[in-house]
Amino acid sequence: MLLLAGAFDDRARGMRAAAILALAGTVNLPVVKFSVDWWSTLHQPASITRLDVPALHASILWPLLVSAAGFALLFAALALWQLRVGLEERRLERRRLRLVRESGDGG
Repeated sequence: MLLLAGAFDDRARGMRAAAILALAGTVNLPVVKFSVDWWSTLHQPASITRLDVPALHASILWPLLVSAAGFALLFAALALWQLRVGLEERRLERRRLRLVRESGDGG
């Protein structure tokens, strides 16, 4: 979505296109999640989120859960970093515009 937002010259249009793509992706989430149950001939049954006992052996399940948690933490850290970078870019842009206005007023 960041690529789509940055593909437009007008930032507002890019952000709007990215928001529409995000909404379309959100609508698609239940289809992806329940496709395992709906088309059981095409997919294996659920392995982790079964109500009784997970179908995966503990020697596979624990490394999977640990790596999933690690990737979730990495995603959170990268998202926060991107947020900080975006805020800093906006702060610098405001500062640049203020300096341009001040130099235009004094000259």
